[in-house]
Formats: sequence, C-alpha cells, structure tokens
Amino acid sequence: MSHRIHHVGLVLLLLLMGSSAEDTCPASPIHGSPGLPGIPGRPGENGLDGLQGMKGTSGPPGSFGLPGSKEEKGEQGIEGSTGKVGPDGEVGEKGERGALGEKGGQGEVGDHTNTLKSAFSMARSIDTKPRPRSTIVFGKEISNEANNYHARMGKFQCNITGLYYFTYHATSKGALCVNFMHNSDIIVSFCDNVPNTFQVSSGGVVLKVTKGDHVYLKATNYNSMRGTEGADSVFSGFLLFAD
Repeated sequence: MSHRIHHVGLVLLLLLMGSSAEDTCPASPIHGSPGLPGIPGRPGENGLDGLQGMKGTSGPPGSFGLPGSKEEKGEQGIEGSTGKVGPDGEVGEKGERGALGEKGGQGEVGDHTNTLKSAFSMARSIDTKPRPRSTIVFGKEISNEANNYHARMGKFQCNITGLYYFTYHATSKGALCVNFMHNSDIIVSFCDNVPNTFQVSSGGVVLKVTKGDHVYLKATNYNSMRGTEGADSVFSGFLLFAD
C-alpha cells in the first residue's frame, strides 16, 4: 500500500515538471518583506527636438527698472562728415543796440601822388602839309605825362587800360579831313571843305583803349593842316577811368 502511494506521488511530480510556464498555477498570495532600493541607473541620452509650439500670447508689460548709476564721460568720438545745409530759419527779432566801441587809432596818411596818370598834348612843329594817307606827326611837346605819346611815331601808345578822351584842334588853309585811328581801324572822321581859306576845325572822341594799343590821327587827300606860330594844330588825350 505504501509502495503504491509513493508511485502516485512520483507521477504527480513528473507531471508538474513537464508542464509549461503558462500551465503553472499562480503562487500563493504570501507577501515577503520589501527588498533594498537598487543602485540608480545611468542618465539616458537626449531625445530629439520636439515640434515648434504655437506662439504664446504677449505677457503683461514689466515694471520700470530703477535708473542706472551715472558713469564717467567717455572719450570724444571721431568727427562725422559734414551734413547737408539745412533750410534758412526764420528771421529773429532785432537785438538791442550794442555798446559804443572804443575809438580807433589814426590811420596812415595816404599817398595822393600814387594814382594812375596818362595825359598828353602835342603840337605840329612844321608848316608843311602831311602826306596823304599818312600818320600826322605832332613833334612839339606841350605836356606828355608818363611819356605815352611817341613823337617819332606820331602815335599815343596805351600803358594803362581804361577809358580815354582824345581831341584835336587844327588850323588849315583849304579843305581838311582827319581820321581818328585806333590801331588800324578808323573810329571817326572830321571834314571841313573850305577852299584856300584859313580856318580852325576840331573834333574829339571818348575811346576804350587796352594796354599796348595805339591811337593817332591820319591824313586824307584833304590834308591842308598847318603848324606855325599863330596857326597851331594840337593833338591831346588823357585818361578818364582806368580798369
């Protein structure tokens, strides 16, 4: 009988060992005491960035901060480029009259002799008629300031650019026509056509002359100009205004 019971127990044990884990019956609900805490594991790796979230609403304005402390003045910066000229401002009110200034010292005496001068007056010194279409020469000096009239040429040579007045007074016996010449140009002509009779004719002109120019009288075919004592012929000129 005991042998039979042992055999049955052995069969039951084999059946229990051959069964799978799924067929194993749950353990009895007997709880043991809690074990000790385990050692903390290593931190895991960073995960991937998540999707961008929606923009949040604006927060309320912050409170004003306290003013900062004043620091030392910095060095002057480099001068900037000149800006554009701005529009004119409105005219300000008239200021009060300033105080009377001190009397200045006496100025230096001016030199009244240091002025530009040019003048001449020359007479005919011979009684023979000038050749037709030739320069009429006045060889007798009455005055010749700065020696601008050259008797050998019979011409006034300008040394001071400006405005001049030229004139002549001539005694003639017969017809007389005179041309006022500026370099090679005829400026004006004066004529008296009286046969074989003594007469006096004259003419004048205001002329702009440049330094180096020549002004003179030129004879024509009517050339009965005289030049003797009591029957003088005179050519004159002087500077009015210098440039």
